[in-house]
Amino acid sequence: MRIDLLRLPIVGRFVRWRYSRFALQLPLLLLAVLAIYDGFVGRQLAPKNLATVSVWLHYRGLLVLVIAVLGNLFCSACPLMLTRGLTERLRRFAPRLSWPLALRNKYFVIAFTLVYLFAYEYFDLWASPWLTAWLMVGYFGAALVIDTLFPAGTFCKYVCPLGNFNFTLSTSSPTRIGVRDRQVCLDCEGHYCVNGRVDTAEGPLPLAFNTAAEGVRYPGCETKLYAPQIESNYDCTLCFNCVRACPYDNVTWETRNPAREWTGARYRLDYVFLGLLLFFAGFMNAFAMIPAYYDLAEKAAALLRTQSEALLLMLAFVLWVGAGLGLSWLVARASDRIAGLRDPGLVSLRRWGAAFLPLTFAMWAGHYAYHFLTGWATIVPVTQQALANLGLPVGEPNWQLAALVPENLLYPLQVAILYLGLMGSAYAVFARARKLGRLSAALPMFAYLVLLVVLTLWVLAQPMEMRGTLLDPGSQPGGLR
Repeated sequence: MRIDLLRLPIVGRFVRWRYSRFALQLPLLLLAVLAIYDGFVGRQLAPKNLATVSVWLHYRGLLVLVIAVLGNLFCSACPLMLTRGLTERLRRFAPRLSWPLALRNKYFVIAFTLVYLFAYEYFDLWASPWLTAWLMVGYFGAALVIDTLFPAGTFCKYVCPLGNFNFTLSTSSPTRIGVRDRQVCLDCEGHYCVNGRVDTAEGPLPLAFNTAAEGVRYPGCETKLYAPQIESNYDCTLCFNCVRACPYDNVTWETRNPAREWTGARYRLDYVFLGLLLFFAGFMNAFAMIPAYYDLAEKAAALLRTQSEALLLMLAFVLWVGAGLGLSWLVARASDRIAGLRDPGLVSLRRWGAAFLPLTFAMWAGHYAYHFLTGWATIVPVTQQALANLGLPVGEPNWQLAALVPENLLYPLQVAILYLGLMGSAYAVFARARKLGRLSAALPMFAYLVLLVVLTLWVLAQPMEMRGTLLDPGSQPGGLR
């Protein structure tokens, strides 16, 4: 049963309020500014600095929790989009460019995400408040430049690694944008959900074609999603512009079974590659925190006669991610052969690739849950300390809060999350095989997914670096690096 959350009195009234998104963005903007300030001038100790704690512990942990419960609200509340007011002014003096046609896909952001994950490991971003603060400044600057030179929404859809990470994980969220009556959309001439709306004395007009018109303005979807055609949460920032722009109150924010997306959405190949990349790169991110990685790195260094950490890390990323993508394609081909299909190229990977999405979400959720729960209370003392640096009377920080962790529950929780992800992926695989008319076609892919879960559980079961937390590192390999 679908429930339109906008029918709930408080939720619907708030979302339709013109300034609702600003109300969500403002607290995160203030937190970001405070974190940047603390990253530059505060103590350069990661577990006692708001920049590193808020970004690498709390943002990531809360992100997967919110996506699992409500959806992509972190993109909705993204403070980077508050640069839009400044971009409108700068556009008067800057050239208006179109994003290159060859880059209107996910391949650029896939490459950018790989660079981002490599930099995270190589520069130990989680351990440097100063570098984390510069990363945040760089994000604000990139959003400002891209959205000044290119159409609004370009940064979110084609450039931002975090936004596209959120898009991918949101394929497993229990909500999505929809419509109440498709006939209303068919009869709508303005397509306001995409084009925006300006309320004039003569009535509503599409904002995209009447930019000089006088009246109250409601922007449309900046990633150009047409509400009645939305099948997937990919590219939806959950900004609710479509809700506010529709003059017929026909757009919904409804609950759903995410399995319908895994089995029904028609993903492009670049979307499938992004999902696969996030799984294998995320696995690599977790693997790089356990003793086995350092043992392999030492052996590789001896074999290659090099001490270059950058080279070894790059080889690890390329070999693991490349092997994962290649093996995934081979397994998808095997499932296709059993189903009697002989499609050329990467068609097989596109056909079966959606099955990785639940497992990708589960892998990141299990990993982030570990780091978030081992340092969940740290946000209180580090925020106190950052505010105290501004001269505010906030009391003495209680650093003992950082150690309030139910450690004995962490691994069982991770196991439960991974099993749920495997169940979702298994459902998607067997549903696809049933559509093809041969259930046995699911067996190679299902066995492959089970193998990936076993490997992930093995990694999560190892002693892992307590990055960015105040827990005693004495028993951890590498300690608090």
